[in-house]
Amino acid sequence: MPGGRCQGAVEQPGPGAQVWWCRGTSVMAFRDGLRRRGGRCSDGGAMRRARISLDAPYLSPESGEFRIVCPGCGHAVTVGAEARCMKCGASLEAALSAARGPPPPLPPRRLTRAQRAAVSRPKLHKHYVLGTLALWAGVMLLPVGLFFLRPLLLQSAIFIGMGLLFRRTSWPVSLRREQQRQLKAWVWGLPAAAELTRVERQVAPTLHAGRVVQLDYVFTVHGQRVEGSVPSPHASDLLRRPGERVWAVYVAEDPGASALWPPGP
Repeated sequence: MPGGRCQGAVEQPGPGAQVWWCRGTSVMAFRDGLRRRGGRCSDGGAMRRARISLDAPYLSPESGEFRIVCPGCGHAVTVGAEARCMKCGASLEAALSAARGPPPPLPPRRLTRAQRAAVSRPKLHKHYVLGTLALWAGVMLLPVGLFFLRPLLLQSAIFIGMGLLFRRTSWPVSLRREQQRQLKAWVWGLPAAAELTRVERQVAPTLHAGRVVQLDYVFTVHGQRVEGSVPSPHASDLLRRPGERVWAVYVAEDPGASALWPPGP
């Protein structure tokens, strides 16, 4: 609450807390009032709210680990294999389920043009554009060579051949199929609770169809463990960490065709 005063006893932040700042002293604003962390403010200055909310998991600035706020004791703890708080032993399953977010809607789902374009893109964009221009130039020269200047036929054939070659090498058939499978999973896939296993940053995104990060995950279908991996062009996915609970969608007849949900902006 801007303009308020920081006062009260020392308390640990719980779910729903927000961080406020007062002349270098951080305070915690709860739903049931305001309690300060640390020593009493020296001058009782006005406070401003920081852009942090403890409703959701966050990354520790010191270690970069994935942490979540325990609903029992209010401490921010790392998530272990048993999904229990290391401080009080309370179960973290409810908090992890809430952190996963709402489940995907029932299929079929409608994707925006930007979401489709983020997936369906060539591996080498510049080469694909050059191939398109060469193909267009060859097609434009073809009627001129047929009806007016026959020597232009050879030049038209060269442009068309170069255009087809550049377009095919810059957007391989295997990559197109992989992208179509991901789009199919987004539109027609069934939801499944998943967990991230690896977050790998791409060194040269321009050489990997604009992929900034590669996300590996695992989910269960009819008691069987299924692994998946999807590229992401969104820089915000670099903040994700292994162990984060997410949603995945998979094609019923082919669980290997899967993707993470939501698809992004």
